[in-house]
Amino acid sequence: MEPCQPPITTTTMTRKHMKRCCPQFLPENAPDSAWNSEATKAERKAVAGDDWISEEEFREAAIKSVDALEDPDLRRVLHLRFGLDRVEPDESGKMPLPQLDQHRTPLEVANALGGKYKGNAEAGLTLIRRALRAIPLVVDDPKDLKILHEDDDLLIVSKPAQLRCTPVHRFVGKSLTNQVLGHAVRCLEAEADRTNLDDEARQKLRKELVAPALVHRLDQSTSGVVVCAKSAKVASFLQEQWHTDAIQKEYLALAAPSSSQFMVEVGMEWVVDVPISKDPDPENPTKRYVSTTDGLPAATRFKVLATTPKESEVQMVLLFCVLQDHGRTHQIRLHASHENLPLIGDTMYGGQAQAPEGAPLFPKRVALHAWRLTLPHPKTKETMVIEAPLADDIRSCAEGFGLPVEPEQWPQV
Repeated sequence: MEPCQPPITTTTMTRKHMKRCCPQFLPENAPDSAWNSEATKAERKAVAGDDWISEEEFREAAIKSVDALEDPDLRRVLHLRFGLDRVEPDESGKMPLPQLDQHRTPLEVANALGGKYKGNAEAGLTLIRRALRAIPLVVDDPKDLKILHEDDDLLIVSKPAQLRCTPVHRFVGKSLTNQVLGHAVRCLEAEADRTNLDDEARQKLRKELVAPALVHRLDQSTSGVVVCAKSAKVASFLQEQWHTDAIQKEYLALAAPSSSQFMVEVGMEWVVDVPISKDPDPENPTKRYVSTTDGLPAATRFKVLATTPKESEVQMVLLFCVLQDHGRTHQIRLHASHENLPLIGDTMYGGQAQAPEGAPLFPKRVALHAWRLTLPHPKTKETMVIEAPLADDIRSCAEGFGLPVEPEQWPQV
């Protein structure tokens, strides 16, 4: 496989380049990596439930989407990129999806196309990205979409745990983005029915449809409030405000002290202000760690809303968390662990995944919920306060340990 030899200056830049150019060379994508082990796959599948995308689903969607492209030049680009010309149909006549090591790098695609593209890796990458963008997003059924607020400018929803914010690829669904698109299509069809539009007019509207765009993301395991903008102007306004005091992001979490020496009391409040950096472990590209040398600023305010009695076999804490400075990847999780209060289910940062025998069941994910968001309305500039009811699995666990789950039962937040 031909390397593209980009002008790399830092490890972060290397990873960014490899993710878009040659992901087959990333350590976590190696066949023998922990991420690709059968045990890890089984664990991820069990947690994802209905949102799991099987290799068969991925294969069929990929091949169908590529072959459906109207532009033959773009179709050829993706055939070359994914190595579809390097495989033969199996005994049942189905075309298998090539392995990662059969994919071509942008330079190899450019050389295969020849002519003015030969030897130009950047041109190859541009063609690949153009071809990928030509694949339409999958429209998912929005029946499970929980809408917290909707008007002409905003769609604000409550994301369930384990649902991705964005699809793993444009040709597969099972993400919040695809459900939001499904909601937009359903609204368009309802309006078309109301105004008795003919099929040609409906198709025109469908092609012109701009679905609400997610302004921010939550981790796959995190539940709670997600804001979507219905126009580029609204998205730009909110993104400008996102890391200012105009927008306040508040979370609820269940944690268990990792040290018996660490005592917490209801009403305790403090700020963790320590920098966060990417973990150098190549097997965990999303993992973060506290670093005062190369970390980026991050501050989280914590408040203890409830605790189990000191004599309880399992010490459990209900935390109120506010992202005061930025909102780095895993910021609350890492800062809580840094304070000896790792979140329940957060094994990456020292949290407990299994409840002791006889105790209430722990959530089968990181016990973190994006509870409340305060933001200015993009048009009226009036302050909006949006709350997503506590997710059922966290609520059930908290109640099982005798923790109050209603806001009126907590210290003022």
